[in-house]
Amino acid sequence: MGRRFVIAGIAVALVALGVGAAMIVTPAAESASSPATAGELEGSFTASERVLVDGEHFFARETIVDADAGEQRAVIAFEDVEYDHYWAGDGERYTKITTSSAQRLDDALEESDDQVVRELEGEYAAITRPPADVDSANDGPSSYVFPDRLVGSQLRMIAFEETNSTVVDGEPVEIHEPQTGWTAIDSEDTNREAMYVSNAGGEVHVGEGGRLHYANVTLERTDAETWGEYLLERDAWTTTLEYEARETAEDVRPEWVGDVPEE
Repeated sequence: MGRRFVIAGIAVALVALGVGAAMIVTPAAESASSPATAGELEGSFTASERVLVDGEHFFARETIVDADAGEQRAVIAFEDVEYDHYWAGDGERYTKITTSSAQRLDDALEESDDQVVRELEGEYAAITRPPADVDSANDGPSSYVFPDRLVGSQLRMIAFEETNSTVVDGEPVEIHEPQTGWTAIDSEDTNREAMYVSNAGGEVHVGEGGRLHYANVTLERTDAETWGEYLLERDAWTTTLEYEARETAEDVRPEWVGDVPEE
């Protein structure tokens, strides 16, 4: 009997030790690393980017460049404010700012260095332009980096595996899929060293030189670095990333440009 109790005691101690170790130890983790490299796009193009958090809109950017006409447009939308920037063929830039309230519009106009040329009735919106002494001809999206910094930062916090390849318009394209499990993070965009990723799905298409063509990825992250944090805190959220670049340019000139007063 005494031996049984000793063995049982050892077993209980080992279980307790295992639980205690799990509280502080992170299992082997896949390293997060974006398969794509940020860079400029050439010629005429449209690039659509969006980030959802727990199914709710967090950020979106729609960029259109017509290289032949010299027209450019970038619509950048956050939770409570949207900036619709338009560059005419002569390089002149106008911006329509649309917000969720009168106070938010006042705040957005105060944050901007542009001058108001017209406030729109029936909506919390205004059209602005840079001051006369500011040259805005060269600050358009033809020089933007794709994907957007926010989208790129999310990609750098995911572990991917190349699962397939294809050819698009004669260009070899790699297909990468997000991985579930513990993910080691080495990124200036977060102070976390690891996260637990679950329910990962979707894929990322990457062309020559690391150019991102397409992404549609959804996954759940748990803000934990050990099994103990994972079991106890359960601070989790679902993120969806969407990106697509096309070599077309349509609807560059927005309808609201007709509301700009003639000089």
